[in-house]
Amino acid sequence: MPKSPERWTAVAALITAGTGALTFLVGFIGLPAAGIHSPTAGSATVTATATVTTTAPAPSVAASGAGPSASNGSPSVRWSGPLLISGDFDLDSVPPHVPLPTEGDIILNQIKDGHEAEFTGRAGMAVVPEGESPDPAECILLVQTQPQAHIAVPAGRRLCLITNEGRPALVTATALHPDAGTVGLNVLVWEQA
Repeated sequence: MPKSPERWTAVAALITAGTGALTFLVGFIGLPAAGIHSPTAGSATVTATATVTTTAPAPSVAASGAGPSASNGSPSVRWSGPLLISGDFDLDSVPPHVPLPTEGDIILNQIKDGHEAEFTGRAGMAVVPEGESPDPAECILLVQTQPQAHIAVPAGRRLCLITNEGRPALVTATALHPDAGTVGLNVLVWEQA
């Protein structure tokens, strides 16, 4: 039995529709491979892990009076900052202050000839060799092995001392003021070991 032209038309329409749908799907699925993104295709999620390292500045110990412990086991900083001294000064307090007479850790005796500040340390002190910057243990060793009752130093020189409560301290004479009878110091006091 011969097939009717309507039937051929229906078969041809089905074949055309199937081919069109197949072409559409293959084209739509193949778009991402060609660098084109389909609006209905899901996009892949990429996860990246980043490690960020920051270095924060050390907190000011002069303001808080306490500092972090050093990683090598050294005592932490108790107080650090500038002082202007004219007699006794108590370095064990935070911040350091002028104490009652005979209770200070360091005493400015005089400014000799306008060029050197003469100090007395109640619990012991020693001159730091020029150009060196000792840590707490080195300061203690210096005071134990080279103690002096009175030390006269020009501006820029350092000395180590032990406070009345046993704390090591590094003291730098920064400025001499002979007319005022005062000496500017930069002081670093560590906690006890």
